[in-house]
Amino acid sequence: MTIATYLLYSVLLYIAWIAVQAVLSVTQYGIGPLVGARDDMAEPLPQVGRMRRANQNMLEALGMFAPVALLAIHLDATSATLGAALFFWARVAFAPLYLLGVPWLRTLVWLAGVVGILMMIFKLLPLI
Repeated sequence: MTIATYLLYSVLLYIAWIAVQAVLSVTQYGIGPLVGARDDMAEPLPQVGRMRRANQNMLEALGMFAPVALLAIHLDATSATLGAALFFWARVAFAPLYLLGVPWLRTLVWLAGVVGILMMIFKLLPLI
C-alpha cells in the first residue's frame, strides 16, 4: 500500500470508531438524549467512555500523522511507507485494546504508532 492509502484508511478507521462510539452511546442512553443538547446526561458506561477517549486519542494521532503523510506524499518519499504502515496497523489494534481495557499492551501499541510517525519523520528530514 502507499502512504496515501494508509492516510485514507486511517481516516476511514477513525470514522468507523466514531460509529462504534455512536452505537455504544445509543445502547446506553437511547436515541432521544443523544439528539438533544446532552446537558443532563449520566456518566457514560466504561465502554462508552473508553471509546470516547480512544476517539480523542485517534484525533490527536491523526493530527501528527496526516501532515507528515502529506509531506511524504508531496516529496514522493516512498521510503516512509513502512512508518505509515506501522502507524496504521498500530491504530487498528489500539481501539479494541482500549475498549477492552487492556492497559500495558494498549500503551505499547500506542507507542508503536508514534514510532511509525517518527520513522516517517526521519525518512523526510534529509529531503527538506
